[in-house]
Amino acid sequence: MPISEATRRKIIRTIIEEDIRWSGNLDDVEFLSRIYDLDKLDSHDYRYEDARGDIYQHTVNNDDWPSDWIFTDDRFNLLHCPENEFLRFLCEMIHPKVRPDIKEAQGLLKMFNEQLSSEGYRIVQKLTEFGKVRYEPTGILPKAIAALAQVKDIAEKLNSEHLQKEIVRMDNAIEKDPELAIGTAKEFVETICKTILTERQKSFKPDEDLPKLVFMTLDETSPVNATGDMKADKLIRRIIGDMNDLGKCLAELRNLHGTGHGKAISVITLEPMHAALAVNAATAIGLFLFQSHEKTKK
Repeated sequence: MPISEATRRKIIRTIIEEDIRWSGNLDDVEFLSRIYDLDKLDSHDYRYEDARGDIYQHTVNNDDWPSDWIFTDDRFNLLHCPENEFLRFLCEMIHPKVRPDIKEAQGLLKMFNEQLSSEGYRIVQKLTEFGKVRYEPTGILPKAIAALAQVKDIAEKLNSEHLQKEIVRMDNAIEKDPELAIGTAKEFVETICKTILTERQKSFKPDEDLPKLVFMTLDETSPVNATGDMKADKLIRRIIGDMNDLGKCLAELRNLHGTGHGKAISVITLEPMHAALAVNAATAIGLFLFQSHEKTKK
């Protein structure tokens, strides 16, 4: 269900006329890095290799671009990009980390929803499993936006810029590059495991495979008697064992169809729905491992 150019123009015009800083309390590079993989986008300045370099130069170092440059930049194409990208941009504008002033965020939310209502969309406030406020659109096919809010909390709590980049890359690649999404899903779980094991001062081989990393992290973070109920604990241990098998499946799927390995010409390219399955599986594993880590690390 597309969002018309007219509605997008109304929202953008209001942002410009009301002199609303779209990146909130963050600089432009920090904000856009929450949504886009800037290292993969071209630079408009020949002196820099990627979008990260030229945006930082012209919005932070020199500050010689107009404040509304983002709305006419063809790399982001906010007037014609897929609706999920446009909605994600609006949701990030009112994210508490971007705009901690609740009154200001609520005012923007009200304006967004007034304009989006005719298109069949609405942005709603949700609480993540970690008790953090997040915003997500309704009326859109449930891709990875809700799950993305959950795993972003992990990146922030672990203070991991690398993990943040993997999350953004994973989400953006589902539709555009399924192989990259699958490869990054596997790398995401690896990063979670290695970060948790390092924080707990548990050694592992630099080239340890994913199934072993998942097993080590589960063994370290999951208490033997989680609930006190023998039957429930037995079932939970079975589920945990299945999660370890998920790690193995992700690794094998990545080897067959993800990035990082050469492929035979005859290999079939997987579809976005298969990439979404891999991303959702990786998200489930990552969330459980991190929550177990948080619960048991003390």
